[in-house]
Amino acid sequence: MASVESDIISDLRRISFTLRSHEERGSIVKEGRLTPALEIVKKDGRRTRQFQPSWYGVHKWLTGSAVTNKLYCWPCLLLSTKKHIWANEGYCDWKNLSRSASLHRSSHEHIKNEVSLKRLEHAGAPGDARLCEQRRLAVLEHNEKVRKNREVLKRLIDISVVLSRQEFASRGHRETQESGNQRHFTELVGYFFRHDEELKFHWQKNASVFSDLSKTIQNELMECVAEEITSCIDREVEECSFFACEVDGTTDVSQLSQLALTLRYVDRKGNTQERFLGFKDVGADRTAVALKQVVDSEISKYNYKGKLVSQSYDGAAVLAGELGGLQALIKKDAPQALLVHCFNHRLNLILQQGAQCIQQTRCFFATLQGFPAFFTRSSKCTELLDRIVGRIPFPCRWTSHSTVLHAIASEREKLCQVFQEIVDGSGWDGECRRQATGFLAKLNDFQFIFLLYCYRSIFSITDVLCDVLQKNAADVNDCNSQVHLTITMIGDLRKEEHFKEVLKSAATALSDLPAPPKQPRVKLEDEPPADGQNAHFLLYNDIIDNILVQILLRFADIKALQFLALSDSSRFPAFSKQFPTDAFSSLADSYGSCFDLDRLKNEFGVIFRDDQFQNRSVSDILLLINETGLCEVLAEVYRFFCLIATIPATAVSEESRFSCLERIKAYLRSAVEQDHLSARATVSIETKLLSFLETQPNWYDHVIARFASKKERCIELHYK
Repeated sequence: MASVESDIISDLRRISFTLRSHEERGSIVKEGRLTPALEIVKKDGRRTRQFQPSWYGVHKWLTGSAVTNKLYCWPCLLLSTKKHIWANEGYCDWKNLSRSASLHRSSHEHIKNEVSLKRLEHAGAPGDARLCEQRRLAVLEHNEKVRKNREVLKRLIDISVVLSRQEFASRGHRETQESGNQRHFTELVGYFFRHDEELKFHWQKNASVFSDLSKTIQNELMECVAEEITSCIDREVEECSFFACEVDGTTDVSQLSQLALTLRYVDRKGNTQERFLGFKDVGADRTAVALKQVVDSEISKYNYKGKLVSQSYDGAAVLAGELGGLQALIKKDAPQALLVHCFNHRLNLILQQGAQCIQQTRCFFATLQGFPAFFTRSSKCTELLDRIVGRIPFPCRWTSHSTVLHAIASEREKLCQVFQEIVDGSGWDGECRRQATGFLAKLNDFQFIFLLYCYRSIFSITDVLCDVLQKNAADVNDCNSQVHLTITMIGDLRKEEHFKEVLKSAATALSDLPAPPKQPRVKLEDEPPADGQNAHFLLYNDIIDNILVQILLRFADIKALQFLALSDSSRFPAFSKQFPTDAFSSLADSYGSCFDLDRLKNEFGVIFRDDQFQNRSVSDILLLINETGLCEVLAEVYRFFCLIATIPATAVSEESRFSCLERIKAYLRSAVEQDHLSARATVSIETKLLSFLETQPNWYDHVIARFASKKERCIELHYK
């Protein structure tokens, strides 16, 4: 009997029986099973259940490990090719032991392994040498079949990855042998096996029991790849000090309400990462409580109550109240998780509110939206625009109005030619002529031209801010600085000389254009009075004041992020002379529980005086600390810069994820379920991480292991 101290069971779980040498296997079989007394007690209500050594006598195949304090099936532990609790995880449910042991004892897998073990035990006898050789040859044949099966799966995994990475559909509607185009997956399978006749023959021979061209197999392979990516993300998040959660919601092209979840954190090498966790269907219930359950199911495994430092949401949805309620619920569990709105959504809301609060600007933007809508109503209109001017892009966000506005301002004369040709030409319907007449009148209306140039000067400033906010790697400090610069520049537009410049540009533009044919004059309600210059000056100031108020209102809570000043390395020399007490107090108020504040203050005193840390970005400082081995010496400062890099300034990455979702939906068949869609999106979005995983030596083994464990397969995938 083997001794308890050797604990061969723990050793077998680390290196399987089939991977050991012939001599080792013989020694293990000869020593036999372990039967230690397990020191584990289970409470079942008022009753207490403990291990009974007599169980070893009742079940001759039972063995135990004093290390894991669990029971195993000795034959299955040694010889099973399938994963189950008696061979891998171990059993410790004393209440249901009798029933579970009886079911396992009657299973096909157990009987097969028990017969094989008996043969091994008698293999040393003189008359059983031939039986031992037969067993060896059977194992070799089995392993060769497994090798070929795994080689086939490797190719199928590669095909699935390529199609998802390129966002191509796997299947088509006609995939019969007679079809000339059997769609991507089927066609690629044929090309992959074209130059390997042996593997092609093996694949075709198993086609009756393993149809790898079925949608189920394809989807399961993609799920396994996505799960391997998610597993890598899980390991990275477990190692990081902090993480931020970015949540965004929209309705996709199939009218399903989707929630995109992204985590932002700093990995152990000091690099800032944004990782996609998947799309979640929330169409059935969009209440704050239901959304909280969805988010909880994804991030609770990361100990978010202690590590979540920021939450970011779609700005419009927060105003609607759904995600606003969600952030409040999360903040109850994680008080340190500050709400950071997507800065770019704030800018959209500012421009939108600035246009809606004034009657003249409300009418102006309604007309502005009509230009691209008019030219996309028919191919004839589009062709005429392309021939004379060039296409005006359709605005999908408020900052895109800038593109339309600049196009109209720069191509106004040509646009007048387009509308005049529609009005005078033949072959146009009455509705089209009527709209063209209205647009032509607007392009010759002084107030419209005045507002056109007024907003062009404003958008020239906000476009720069938009570009900064849209940078995926932008940090909050940069955004904060750009917001204050934007406020200053828009405030300067209130000066009288800027107004006169806009007024002069509008008058010049109108005088340069040939007068249109005379139309019956209609008195408009908002037509300026005789002292039009004064009225336009008041309107000009109202527009600028409204936008300034909206900016100050929407970005007011940036003051809560005052501690970001501590990361501005250009000010380190000044900080070395006068410590930034206010910024440090702001950090203590928001994240004091995350740091040893006394040590952090002293570490700041060191780096503020060190030339190597000056005039560097946050990411550069993190890499510098990492590369010079100072992570432990400057532990608190390193954690601080990890915090700064983790807080997201923009959730624009979510927008690209929804764009990916729409592209995938357009290619995939409607039969694809939500889980499979999310898996394909994960592969398409996390291409960089996937490329890294594909270079790892155990990449295929891990994916195949996941595929084999999902359910009982008709082909052998485990070596003996």
